[in-house]
Formats: sequence, C-alpha cells, structure tokens
Amino acid sequence: MSIDYSRIGIRIKRYRLDKHLTQEQLGDLIHSSTATITAIERGVKAPSIETLISIANTLKVSADDILIDVLTHPQSAVGNEVQEILLDCNVKEKEIIIRALAFFKTMLSEVGV
Repeated sequence: MSIDYSRIGIRIKRYRLDKHLTQEQLGDLIHSSTATITAIERGVKAPSIETLISIANTLKVSADDILIDVLTHPQSAVGNEVQEILLDCNVKEKEIIIRALAFFKTMLSEVGV
C-alpha cells in the first residue's frame, strides 16, 4: 500500500488553520521547526510516529482523522464518508452538520427505527 503524504499534509494544514495556528506556532508547540511543518504539510516529508502523535494531540484531533484515507476500517465506512465531508467544511458548517446528524438520530430513535 502506498501512503499519500500530500493528503496527510493537507489534512494537518486544515486542522492547523482551524485552530488559527501558523506553521511556526505549531512547530513551537511540538518542538519542531517551521521547515519541518512546511515539509510535512506539502507532503515532501513523512512525519515520524512521534511527530504525528504530537501534531494530533496539539491540534486536538485523533490520528485517525489525519490518516483517514490510509487506514482500512471496514466497519466504519460511513464514518469515513462523514469524515471526508467534514474535512471540506469550515467550523460553522461542521457544527451545523453535527447538530443535524444528532437531530436525525433522535428522530429515528423516536420512531423506532
């Protein structure tokens, strides 16, 4: 299996921007250089496991969120689809979609589905 590091980098960048952090700030928070963050986000450099975990923890996302298209979880295919949709949303859009999903789930429970 080939790992698409550019897609991983794109997701890291998206999560970083959601937290309103610069590459320099993220680098400082994980004790890494701005050049390393830039290379990871561009897909030029693969992050080490330690760096990936530090990034995920700092950005308050799971490693699964960052590695979504690399992992194979047959039982959570719907979760992957939802995640891909959410990756293309801004913070407000994510909030609305999550509330809508919670509402639909409640309605389904009430009608006995």
